[in-house]
Amino acid sequence: MTTAGVCRSLKLLTPSQRAQLGIPETTAIGYKRVHSGWRAIVRVVARGVLVDHDHELDVDHDTGEVLACPTDCPYEQVTQDEVATLLIQASLPPEFDRPPAVAIDGTDVESFARAHKRQVDADGASFYSFDRDARWGHRTSTDRRPTEHFFGYEAHIATYAPRVGAAPVPQLAAGLALRPGIRDRTRACLTIIDHLPRFAEVLLDRGYTMAKASRLARPLRDRNITLTMDLHKSQRVVRPGPEPGTVWVDGTLFTSALPQTHRKLEPPEPGLTAGEKARRREAYDAREPYRFVAHAKRYKKHSTQRFRGPAVEGHPFKVRCPNTPASMRMPHTIPTTTCVPGEPCGCGKTITISDTVLERDRQHHPWQSTRWAMSYNRRSLVEGIIGANRFQRLNLNRGFFRMTGLVATGLLLAVTLVGHNLVRLHAWHTVRGLPEPWQVHLGEPVDDRPLDKATRTRGRRKRRGD
Repeated sequence: MTTAGVCRSLKLLTPSQRAQLGIPETTAIGYKRVHSGWRAIVRVVARGVLVDHDHELDVDHDTGEVLACPTDCPYEQVTQDEVATLLIQASLPPEFDRPPAVAIDGTDVESFARAHKRQVDADGASFYSFDRDARWGHRTSTDRRPTEHFFGYEAHIATYAPRVGAAPVPQLAAGLALRPGIRDRTRACLTIIDHLPRFAEVLLDRGYTMAKASRLARPLRDRNITLTMDLHKSQRVVRPGPEPGTVWVDGTLFTSALPQTHRKLEPPEPGLTAGEKARRREAYDAREPYRFVAHAKRYKKHSTQRFRGPAVEGHPFKVRCPNTPASMRMPHTIPTTTCVPGEPCGCGKTITISDTVLERDRQHHPWQSTRWAMSYNRRSLVEGIIGANRFQRLNLNRGFFRMTGLVATGLLLAVTLVGHNLVRLHAWHTVRGLPEPWQVHLGEPVDDRPLDKATRTRGRRKRRGD
């Protein structure tokens, strides 16, 4: 990712290829010209305005609001996150069928500049290095490094995930938002979502979902996007339900007939085998008969939704409850509750719940159930993209970008992800003997050459005789 490397690539293009890129044949390719053009792009994106107003702005003196522009005003505002996401989306051909689910995760991007003691400039703003936008952040431990602080940015990357049980899809970047240090995570997540083509479900970890409901859960609900998320220890508690005979457990509403042995369970841990994880999830699946399920669609006008208990008449009974005589005629293969006739019981109730009740912790699949795990495990696709670009195919660590600043780093990272998408699309379809979407879209002949094989060999310790 150097200006000299871009110059070398441009000089290798044929006249027809340069014409397709809009580079006149008479234009000489030089380092100064390429670098100057790049700096101009950075200035435009940093300013946040693609096209200025061609008229004076009028203000309402009573309210202080700026009046609407004329219909022929060319003003167009664009943010860095929008530019980065649209660049990445442009690397996906129109024929590419975008899946309905998106996974988002963050990774650290270290600044090329070293940090020193905090200083204050003439405007009173703090800075720590030559890179005025970079800030300190914290990253958790991995197999490669311990838990430590870093100086730079956090990149929030989105990728597409297939439907549960559907055929796999290539690991492609879908959007990008860059932030200094580790801050403003929820807004970065929502910014990516707003600039992506419409989708139905988002997969997030606790780094995002621990935010207040007004910052993430509520905006996602207003956008009609379903959330599948992991829960923090503080969210995995038992709370009283909205009505007598109901109880909240791990963000899901159950009848109070849920046995005490099913209320506090140990979740599967990363070090366990697949069999041990499956056995622990069987305990979570045993909660399913006591769960309240959606009885109707969400009523947007009143911001409410109706849920019915497991023994409501007119529907398949999930449990046998003494307070619902019809359910007691069901076979003994379904659980029988310990409810006392005449005492408050939620098994046969249909209740209305406001959207604001426990809205941060609620999701459509019960946490740690088998269905939840099958849905949430698709989030590993975005971790695969991060690992591939940081350690496997590229070395996207400190020194990969030699420019400083939030805008320059974000644009360079977007271009890097564009290259990732082009390579992965070609490799994915070539290995499977399928036509590459870009070749089909551009009407190019099929490239049936075999893919190059790249291997990584371990270094051999030198012997004394070497």
